[in-house]
Amino acid sequence: MLVTEDRFQQHIHVFRGLAIILIVCAHTVPSLDWSGYPTLGKFINAMAVESSIFFFFIAGYLFQHLSARFTFKRYLKQKLKTVIAPYLILSIPAIIVFTFLTRRIGMWPWFYDLPIWGQIGLFLLTGKHLAPLWFVPTITLFYLVAPLFLFIDRQFNWGYLLILPLMVLSASIGRGGQLGPLNMALYLLPFYMLGMVFCHYKTKALELVSRWWPLLALVALAGLVATILDWPAPPYWQVPMKASLALLITWLLSRHYRVFGTRLDYVAEVSFGIFFIHAYFISAIKVLTVYVVTGQIYTGEGAEVIPGNPLVFSIYVLTVLGLSVAVIWLAKRLFKENSRMVIGA
Repeated sequence: MLVTEDRFQQHIHVFRGLAIILIVCAHTVPSLDWSGYPTLGKFINAMAVESSIFFFFIAGYLFQHLSARFTFKRYLKQKLKTVIAPYLILSIPAIIVFTFLTRRIGMWPWFYDLPIWGQIGLFLLTGKHLAPLWFVPTITLFYLVAPLFLFIDRQFNWGYLLILPLMVLSASIGRGGQLGPLNMALYLLPFYMLGMVFCHYKTKALELVSRWWPLLALVALAGLVATILDWPAPPYWQVPMKASLALLITWLLSRHYRVFGTRLDYVAEVSFGIFFIHAYFISAIKVLTVYVVTGQIYTGEGAEVIPGNPLVFSIYVLTVLGLSVAVIWLAKRLFKENSRMVIGA
């Protein structure tokens, strides 16, 4: 049975659970030495990297789905409590480490010439203090222009025609740039709008994907091959690949989400919390494994001291997920109704 009616979107809930697992996979792959399985390492990385695109697609879908009850003031207040507040709280350990104890690799050459308050401010504005946290400054820009998205959805549907040229632009410029969250927001904008338009016209969208799924699968496969074989960029092949996969996964889950039962429900429910804290556990595992294997203190480089293979990778991902879910479970019981302000779940 297709999910088309305006009720709880269980297939999107399952998609969110799968997306956060892929994000954890993406951040785990570089921690292992894949020299023994180079093709497998490239395959896993190609599938998992930039899975935050799925989060933006889902965010756009759910924004449109819930837009009937939208009021800008209440919307911003809710995001301040459930996104910005936990971002500030959970940033504290990383900011302390990278301002007072050691230097963050990959920062601008002039960054550590700034006063401490300037370093802290730039960390918070960019999310560069912990790998996944760029997401919050970027998604905040989407929150601030929510009335514009609502105008497009309600009064100017022709605005959705911008998705295709914006997608071409994203494939041309990639996700990097000196403007940090602004560059990322421009790169991810078509995926957010793609989620919105899919939800707005969900019945027709599901019919179209059902008709054209072989072409979408071919585009996704081409993007996968291009990424594995390191074809030159631009174009950035993750853009057509992840866009096609977002459509295909939504369609497939609308038909078959019941095969997952309730197994992913809790992971999906606390997915934002997992996004916030999983990098801390990856960093802790890097420090531990580097010290155990080499006897050296991990300095931010050379974490690949454990051979990567299917078993080790699975254990690594499940460990990070398990620790993240356990901490969130404890936090929810400790902070009760305030847990979303503290840990994002």
